[in-house]
Amino acid sequence: MVSERPAPEATAPQTSPVIDQGFDAGALYAVREAVAAHAAQAGLAEGRAADAVLAVHELAANVVRHGAGHGQLRVWNTGSALRCEVTDGGTPADGAEPGRDPALWPVEHGHGLWLVRQVADQASLETGPLGTVASVSFLLGPDGPLAPFGLHRQAQDGCAVVTVTGQLDLGSAGSLTTMVASLLPDGGLRLVLDLAGLTRWDTSGLAALMTVQQWIDADPAAAMILAEVPGPLAERLHDAGLADRFTVAQTLRDALAEFAPPALPPGVSWLC
Repeated sequence: MVSERPAPEATAPQTSPVIDQGFDAGALYAVREAVAAHAAQAGLAEGRAADAVLAVHELAANVVRHGAGHGQLRVWNTGSALRCEVTDGGTPADGAEPGRDPALWPVEHGHGLWLVRQVADQASLETGPLGTVASVSFLLGPDGPLAPFGLHRQAQDGCAVVTVTGQLDLGSAGSLTTMVASLLPDGGLRLVLDLAGLTRWDTSGLAALMTVQQWIDADPAAAMILAEVPGPLAERLHDAGLADRFTVAQTLRDALAEFAPPALPPGVSWLC
C-alpha cells in the first residue's frame, strides 16, 4: 500500500546498498538497467523483476517530471526482500526545487503511484528534510529451486475445482486463463480456484485472476470463489484495492459449501 506521511528522515536497512547512483532525465535508462540486473541477481523471477523495474522507473520518472528533476536511487538486498528507495532531495541543480510535495505526483488510474501500488509488495512515500523519499519492496523467496507451476482440474460437488500450485507469473498465467476459458461455453460455471499451493505471483498472475473474474461476472449464472488464498497474496490484493473484486473462502471445504444448495426442512424434497 502506498502511504503518505511526514518523516524526519529516511530510514534504510543497516547494510550497504547494492545500488547507489544519481539520476536525471537522461539517466532513466541506466536506472532501469541497474534494477533489472540486481533484481535478477537477487533471485526474483522474470515477471517479478520486470515489476521491480517498472515500479522504480515510475518513481524516478515522477522525481524528474514533478519533483526536483534529479534524484538518487538506492537498492538494498536485505535477504528477505529487494528494497528500492528513490530520493527527491539533496542539493538542487540549476534552480530546481528539492523535495516538492508528493501530493503533486500523479495517482490516477493507469500510471504514477497507482502503478507502483499495483506491482510492489510494500510501498511508502515520505517527506522530510531530505525531501521526498519513495520506497518499494519486493519479497524474495526462500533459497533453492523454485516450486514448479502446476494446474489441475477436477469436478467436485457440481463445481469445477482448479488447483494452482507454484508460480503464477508471466510464464504460467496464460495456462490458467486458457483452462478457465475452456470451461465457460456451457454457461453457469461454478468455479473454485484452490490457491493453497501458490508460492509466488507477479502482475501477470494478478491480471490472470482479474481476467477470470471478469469472465465470470459476465455470466449472471456463474460464480467463482478463491479458496485458501496465501496470506501475502491476500495482503497484496488488499493493498492494491482489489480484494473486494473476489469472493474468498478460508478452505476448499468452505468454498464448496458456499455453492451447496440450502438444506430443506425434513420431509421436503427438491423433486416435484
